[in-house]
This record gives sequence, structure tokens and C-alpha cells, in this order.
Amino acid sequence: MPLDPKVRDFLSRLPTLNPPTSVEELRRNWNSAFSGKKVEIEKVMDLEIPTRDDRIRARLYLPKRTDSIIVFYHGGGFVFGDVESYDGLSRLIAKESEIPVISIGYRLAPEHKFPTAVNDAWDSLVWIAKEMGISKVAVMGDSAGGNLAAVVSQMDRDNKTKLVKFQVLLYPAVNMVDNSPSVHEFAEGYFLTRKLMSWFGSLYFSSGREAVNPLASPALGKLNDLPPSLVITAEYDPLRDQGETYSQALKEAGNESVCVRYKGMIHGFISFYDWFKAGRVAINQVASTLKEELS
Repeated sequence: MPLDPKVRDFLSRLPTLNPPTSVEELRRNWNSAFSGKKVEIEKVMDLEIPTRDDRIRARLYLPKRTDSIIVFYHGGGFVFGDVESYDGLSRLIAKESEIPVISIGYRLAPEHKFPTAVNDAWDSLVWIAKEMGISKVAVMGDSAGGNLAAVVSQMDRDNKTKLVKFQVLLYPAVNMVDNSPSVHEFAEGYFLTRKLMSWFGSLYFSSGREAVNPLASPALGKLNDLPPSLVITAEYDPLRDQGETYSQALKEAGNESVCVRYKGMIHGFISFYDWFKAGRVAINQVASTLKEELS
């Protein structure tokens, strides 16, 4: 399918997301870009979650009280993004699924290298289940956050904690050494670029060897006995092939996985739900799936 005309117009108005002169510039210029219109939620609470070596920020959205929760990890290449920039999306998921969402402000690179984000993601998941008395947990992540959602699902299995009942992976980065066709075909001109992905990796990892660690590339880990998943990809996204390959590999390993490619869309389209109808459609799909899986 051709690039959606609204996406083409959007790209013409938007500077390409390329490596900036500094991390601070990237965060200053782009964190606000992901904040869509905000819907009202019955209760919103800012929290601090203790991790093994610090305390991190989180935000809880309570449309109503249930025994379920969605643990959300934001995107941003492990370098930018935060609870604030994903506030609008978190609210929508909570409202439409009628399930509480907790958005995790894991620590970012380069100040905090791999595996700090992984540790924060896992420690927060365990704390939420224990301290909040939650029996049904879904993990959800966007891009780099999709990486963390996939990683903690594997950690949950390996630790035999069995907390995660479902995983939602939105155009996830699951293979840090991916060289599939979409990486090259959409390397430039479609918002997320290959150069930027390489720059993110240079900030996240202390050495190139870390990229093949399953805690960094869950596609390279053991894929058996994992919770069911919904994987959403975008047609014009360099991460498209790795997300779709991961979903297929999950199925071949005996897991339930549904993969949906949104045609004509680019990386990050769900966060741009104010501009793209497909973003709203995807949010509705995610919310209805989670409502069904966690009911």
C-alpha cells in the first residue's frame, strides 16, 4: 500500500528524527511531540517505585478498580521519552480498556547504560504485583518499551514468577543486531532512521557485545513458554520486519501471538493518534484485546 497521504503530509512538516547535536537537544525537541490530547480519567496518581539501587517515577491511571493492571513502558530509543510525553496515550488505553495503567519512568541512557532500563522494568513489575496485590498483569511497550515488555516477559518465565498474562508489543525493537530488509528499505525519510537507531545503540550499550544479550535482544533469547502476545507493526518502519519475525518465532515456539501490520503507517503512528485515524484504530484494538484477555 502507498504511504498514507496524511503520513506523507505529516512527514513533510516534521523534521527527520536524526541524531542531534546532544541528548539534551533531542529530549527538549521531541518529548513534547508525543503528547496527544488528553482524556479525563477518574483518578491519576504519581508514584515512586523502589528499584534495586534507586527510586523511579511512575504514573497510575485508574478508570476503575479491578484486579488487573497494564504495565506500560514508553518508547524513545532508551534515550528520550518519559511519563509526561506518553501521558495522553496511557490515558486513552486506560479509558478504553477500563483497566488501570501504570506508566514506568525507567532511567535513560547515556546517564544509565544497559541493563539499567531492564532492571528498572523488571523491578517495577515485581513491586507492582506484590505491593498493589495485582493478580492479572499485562505488559505493554512502544518501540524501546516494546523491547522491555518482551524482555520482562522472558524474565518472568525464567524466574518462575508467572506474573505476566499478556504482552502488547507496539512496533518493538526486539533485535539489536537486526539486518532485515525493512532496516535498509526505510532507513531514511520515514521518521525513524537507521542512523538514529545506531546512535541510540551507541548510547545505550557500553560495548557492542551487549547487543546480542537476550536482555537487550529478546528475539535472540529462548522463546518457549511465554504469555500470549499482540504485536503491532507499521508498513513503512525500519523495525517492521523484526517485529513480524518475532511474532512468527513466538508462534513456532508454541506460544499464541497475533501480529497486525498497519498499512501506509510509519514508526510511532500510535502516538500520533491526533493526526492519524489508524492510531485511534490501533488503540481501540489494543484496548479491546486487553479487556478480553484480562477479564
